[in-house]
Amino acid sequence: MPLAPEPERPDIDPGYGIGDPQYPFTPIEWSDVTARLVESRNYWVATTRPSGRAHSVPVWGIWFEDAFWFFTGPESLTGRNLLRDGAAEVHLESGDDVVLLFGVIETAGPIDTVAEAYQAKYGLVGDGSETAFRLRPAKVIAWREHDFPNSATRWRF
Repeated sequence: MPLAPEPERPDIDPGYGIGDPQYPFTPIEWSDVTARLVESRNYWVATTRPSGRAHSVPVWGIWFEDAFWFFTGPESLTGRNLLRDGAAEVHLESGDDVVLLFGVIETAGPIDTVAEAYQAKYGLVGDGSETAFRLRPAKVIAWREHDFPNSATRWRF
């Protein structure tokens, strides 16, 4: 994944003002997005149940080596969904300063360095029964509520 991907306008319904000349494109800096990913405490992971119904759950996680990492039990609903079909989304908890990650989540290892970074951020690590999952985003979309649609930005990897 490039360290500074090229920003572009996202594909959002034109009714929201995307592409309207009165809202000039002022892309968010990639460094601002990664800072939000590093600093956030809670993240929402959205997966799909076998029935096709959505499943979303808040998790703790870290942005580390250009990827989002988190731990969950392989027998949890989230773990089962991801082991069956890794397609997922990860969102930060803010609806005002939005960051959305899209891609395929995979199991990851070895995880010693990731566990150390997780320990440093949260002060604890699981008991070893959890699986480490990693999302290297294929696409990221971000915007700031106070200057949307000017700031709505997409990066593709």
